[in-house]
Amino acid sequence: MRLRLGIVAVLLATVACSGSAAGAAAGLPHLLLPDLDQRPPLAVSVRRGGPPGHHPLLVFTSSVENVGYGPLIVQGSRASRRMPMMRADQLIQLRGGGFQRVRGVGRLRYNVSLTHSHWHLQPFERYELRTLSGAQIVRDHKSGFCLTSDHRSPLRTLGQRAKRPIKGSDCARNKPRALRVLEGTAVGWGDIYIPAKEGQSIDLSGYTPGDYDLVHRVNVGRLLREAGYSNDASSVRIRLVAPSAPNDPPGVVVLRTCERGVRC
Repeated sequence: MRLRLGIVAVLLATVACSGSAAGAAAGLPHLLLPDLDQRPPLAVSVRRGGPPGHHPLLVFTSSVENVGYGPLIVQGSRASRRMPMMRADQLIQLRGGGFQRVRGVGRLRYNVSLTHSHWHLQPFERYELRTLSGAQIVRDHKSGFCLTSDHRSPLRTLGQRAKRPIKGSDCARNKPRALRVLEGTAVGWGDIYIPAKEGQSIDLSGYTPGDYDLVHRVNVGRLLREAGYSNDASSVRIRLVAPSAPNDPPGVVVLRTCERGVRC
């Protein structure tokens, strides 16, 4: 189904411009699907945080980059402000112009935080700590993600790189009464969350010193349409070291980094 929505046409003006150039290239598919590349965890450390008891937290940076044919675009909407969440639809750019809508790829909830207050897509990305045999022992409690184009990706893309982020993709920042929101990540750009942001952690309460895999996965349920799914998970092998003093958090050593897969 093609969309003829004025608001989409205005907000995605930059996408449409780069998409028409990409559409002129030979061999592009009809659906210019995104391809989400989950980058390995970065800046891994341990710190105390959060009541009660100031638990030891494994904190990290996460990044998802769009290396596909077209942008990742999510549109949220709700009929009334009495509804706490919006339905999230994916808008897939078509080679010949316009968009195809995929309904119900998740929900958007307004998140209030000191570091970012805007509409978050749920689900999107998941963080897990796993044993070396692959068993998940604990996961994050992230409240969702605002999809943006924070930085340029160094990775090769299937389609033409966008010259600039998606226009208007601010996740309706400081607008809890919004009825609609548009967010997404342009081709050749990435969405990054640093350790200081809310939810960028895993609670290590009751941990045992030893080696583990810290796993980051995007689009776990494959609700979002992508050109491929083989790059949706990455990991790092870490070693948790017993603290040198009773009130200190454990230490962590990164042993190796794996661009693909849940077992490093």
